[in-house]
Amino acid sequence: MINSPPLPDEIPCVVKPTRVEEVDESAYLEADVDVAKADQTARTRSSAVGQSEGPLQWANLDMVARMRVQKLARIRWRTQPPGFSDGEAPNFLSQETIDAFGIPEDVPVSAHPYGEPLVELIRANRDKLFLDVGAGLRYTYYANVVNVEIYRSVSTDVICVGETLPFADNQFDFVLCLAVLEHTMRPWEVAREMCRVLKPGGTIIVDWPFLQPVHGYPHHYFNATPGGNRSLLEAFCDITAVEIGWHHHPAIAAQWILTIWRNGLPPELATKFEAMTIGSLIKEHIDKQLSQDYCLKLAPELAKAIASGSVVRAVKRVGSFATSEADTLREELDQMRRSRSWRITAPMRALVGRLRSVLARIRLARAASVKIG
Repeated sequence: MINSPPLPDEIPCVVKPTRVEEVDESAYLEADVDVAKADQTARTRSSAVGQSEGPLQWANLDMVARMRVQKLARIRWRTQPPGFSDGEAPNFLSQETIDAFGIPEDVPVSAHPYGEPLVELIRANRDKLFLDVGAGLRYTYYANVVNVEIYRSVSTDVICVGETLPFADNQFDFVLCLAVLEHTMRPWEVAREMCRVLKPGGTIIVDWPFLQPVHGYPHHYFNATPGGNRSLLEAFCDITAVEIGWHHHPAIAAQWILTIWRNGLPPELATKFEAMTIGSLIKEHIDKQLSQDYCLKLAPELAKAIASGSVVRAVKRVGSFATSEADTLREELDQMRRSRSWRITAPMRALVGRLRSVLARIRLARAASVKIG
């Protein structure tokens, strides 16, 4: 019997071929859906574009599949995975879920490496289990990190939405959610789910942008202040730190917003806009600015991406609040429990409950004595 070599703790799963000879046809086409749809060969495409597009291809697929099997064997499931082959990522997305969350067939892929502190944390806790919600495409595949996404890729371990994680309670030592919550339809539900599957005493790390323009992967719903980020977790966790990372610096927000603004102007105005000073933007009265061409002629679709707010007007549908009597009673009870009078009378209600319990025991004792007599 031949023993299989031990699996590594981590392995590269995405590479950038620098020469045509390094191109693996199937691995390249899996990584680049557009090339596959265009019926091009990987080597033809790679020869044509060279490094100009930064071509990628999957790597070490067999080893990653074996590592995934071992990793998923550690999972306790709340919802049993649908049928899937060994080494594949189980897919929990029903058509109903896809439609409800507006998930397109080809989801824009986000690929960002972990910062060095997170890499050190993962490597220092090889025996612990991490969950990365909205992992995107990771170039390094870790044996102790379960990557959750809404699309399949070489590094994806489980396909599902964050609002309904298929994992049983209290099993992950660390949960990561990095630049993801702005793309979720109901971030408060994602936060609850992440805290549910986190072990008591475990650590959750949520990186959530505030002053970022609209960018869809595939959609963009909510940004958050540091206080908003904190508020989603403090019902379940003790907050130990609220930090502003280097990638949250105001310079990034300012450059991103101004770049979109510049790109949304006609060429002659874009050049004029670039020549303006920061001082002129700060000092000139906003009413006067709003009458200038660089405000009036900003492309509407890009104005939405960097707007300071929005107004929604809607018309209520007939029957949209058709609730059962039980739902109505449940809502009234919830409102009563949130009231001040409910809190004030809590000691009295507790005393009445204890008294009822004592009286019930006395009645049972008397009934037992009568039966024996």
